[in-house]
Amino acid sequence: MLSVDKDKLKKTLDKLVPTNSPASLKIQNLIDYTVSLKPDLALNINFIRESLEMIFTDNECDDIADKIVKAKKIEEWAVSYMLILFYRRYGAVSSRSSAWQFMSVYLQIILRITMREDKHFAKVNQLGVRVRMGLNAHNPQSEILNELIHIHNQQDTLAGIIDGIRQYEAITKQSEASGEVINKKLAGKIGRIRLAYEVVAEDKQFVGKTYSKTSNNEVFKSNLDKFYYDSDDEPLRATAFGIKHENDNVSYDENLADDDSETLLDNDFKPSKHTAKSSELQQWKLKNNYRHARRNGFGFPTILRQLSLASIQMLFNRLWQLLMISSGGSRSSYTVILIALISGRRVQDVIYELGLDKGQRTWLSYNKGSSGSYHSLNITVNVTTNRRSHLLPHKQSFDREFTLPIPIELQSIIEQPTFIEHTQISESLKDLQRQLDLPALSYQHIESALYSIIKNELNEPLHADLITAVDVKHSSSLYYTSISTESLNDTYFRAISLMSKMCGTDVQKQLFSKNLPITNKPHIGSDMALNRGVCQKFFEQLADAVESFNERLIRDLSIKQDRYIEQFNTYSIWLWHIIMIQTGIRPVVHAPGLLNQFDFRARLFWVSDKEERQGQSQGRLIPLSQFLITAIQNYIKYIKQFAALHNVIYPSVKFPIEDILNSRQPLIQLFSKNPRGFSGITPSKVRYQLKSFFSHQDNWLRHQLRTLLTNRAPEHLIRALYGHEQPDQEAMHPMSSLSINKIKSLNDYLDEVACELNLKQVEV
Repeated sequence: MLSVDKDKLKKTLDKLVPTNSPASLKIQNLIDYTVSLKPDLALNINFIRESLEMIFTDNECDDIADKIVKAKKIEEWAVSYMLILFYRRYGAVSSRSSAWQFMSVYLQIILRITMREDKHFAKVNQLGVRVRMGLNAHNPQSEILNELIHIHNQQDTLAGIIDGIRQYEAITKQSEASGEVINKKLAGKIGRIRLAYEVVAEDKQFVGKTYSKTSNNEVFKSNLDKFYYDSDDEPLRATAFGIKHENDNVSYDENLADDDSETLLDNDFKPSKHTAKSSELQQWKLKNNYRHARRNGFGFPTILRQLSLASIQMLFNRLWQLLMISSGGSRSSYTVILIALISGRRVQDVIYELGLDKGQRTWLSYNKGSSGSYHSLNITVNVTTNRRSHLLPHKQSFDREFTLPIPIELQSIIEQPTFIEHTQISESLKDLQRQLDLPALSYQHIESALYSIIKNELNEPLHADLITAVDVKHSSSLYYTSISTESLNDTYFRAISLMSKMCGTDVQKQLFSKNLPITNKPHIGSDMALNRGVCQKFFEQLADAVESFNERLIRDLSIKQDRYIEQFNTYSIWLWHIIMIQTGIRPVVHAPGLLNQFDFRARLFWVSDKEERQGQSQGRLIPLSQFLITAIQNYIKYIKQFAALHNVIYPSVKFPIEDILNSRQPLIQLFSKNPRGFSGITPSKVRYQLKSFFSHQDNWLRHQLRTLLTNRAPEHLIRALYGHEQPDQEAMHPMSSLSINKIKSLNDYLDEVACELNLKQVEV
């Protein structure tokens, strides 16, 4: 236990609570008095205290907190901010209060860390954040604070407290990993508190993190907005700056991936008049077509850069036989090829991963279970994180990672780091090509095998993207989908079973015969999609809000108090959300647009929800469900009646019914008080109308519909609905073979979604 004199304590308090901070002397005395509640537990003060109880009124607490926030010194004055909020919550300091008993020890830990005068000082702010977040009853971290108070109340020694925190961390981590409880990501936060206590108790030295240059997340973040232009001598790198969205709160990365998907062809090439018919242009076309085919944009089963199913099956069968009888370097080469074959990863990535110690591997992860250790394929989907604490318990997905098994025979081979040269792999491929009499066999043939089987044979392109770990910037659909891990496991086992068909039933049974303790969360993917019960309740309350004005409508001389206006706004908000959940369009300004964009007879809707983002006239056809057609037609009848009464009573603020019916103004309007009048609906206005009723990312219903349609409707039709096709593969492309009736077949699926969410027509 560290002994400290009066001067050293004063110096430490001045660092934690600077003299220029609000009520610094009073807060320092508060710290001194609080620490005296449990003396000598983590700090031995070898002088006589003269601490007096400090009393703060509610107004004083609010005033100090406001000054800290306005000064933007929350981090620098973290202890003052934490203590004053804690005081406001638990009242005056009392030796009988278990909360203040906890705070006494907590402050001793903070004082000890500060006295070290090393890089551990950053933990002081982290400790303050944990308590401040825990003071909010609606924040998941309130569970941490309550449990810490309980642990400190049960234990009388620092060692006992640390043991209690360790047990709490282990239980939380196990529960979150097994899916027994909602994963609120509390285990990591508890671990940081535990580490701070261990620094004091065990005198731990500061160890900084070392980040690998090959980290998947780092590559993703650094390359998301980078693309390349080809030139004569070398490629030129350019940066894509996301278009600023002033009217929505959709994350930057999600907008960037959705708006600027990577093109497969350079359609912007404009040759000069001198080269328009020259050999230079012909060479450019030939080169561009080759690049297009090389990237496997279309992924036709007949493409020469992919193996046929029979060739893949022969290759797998031969690899498996050679793996069983070979040894040394050749066995390592066959292992690399086999892992690339069953994972869809690049051969270079497999070589690099196997060269690492098992504890340092990323996607070829090493796990320890109750029945032993094992390796598995770890796939991470880099979706937008939902940090809205009030929505965390209601998310459908509670993880962005899932694992797939690796055959038992490979487990022992990859246990130790293996260093393999590329020349060894090349020689093995040449040998396999000769043995199987294949026309060609390259890295690309190996890497694309699993993807082509899942996409072309099992007809699951979305599953192919997920299982082979395609980056979200190459597949916008991954941002929006919360998908069942059971369906992914089933697809993966079917693909491996099909790949190993020539090996015989005995080998197929052996591949994954031993049950590995792999557990995945029920759903992974989009953090924005909510569970079905919450969605049902949301739409039910929206509809009830519209109908609640019935029989209680009151006209007022002041338009601001007119309940007819309030019902009109509520009805418009309801319809806007119905359109979003039934079409999946982006929540752009004035969506869904003009009335003439709807064809109720053909049951089609033309939308251009990327136009404001890219400055181009892009559009697509979306099928209209019967529920949505009825909802819009009822709304049109309503606004006609509304305008007939409103425009007579308030001639100075007329509702533009003629402009709406003649498609000169957006279909859905809202009345605003400042500036007073009617204007087209926007996401920011929707957020203002909902206020405290519901807060979420503007395009959350786009995530919701994508999730509800996944594994229900054909994937190519969902991508057509969302505008997520690859360039030159659009459903409405002049060379597309997809008929309009196929797209219209989505009507039935959209009506199923309406039934599943218990959507009902409102009666006004």
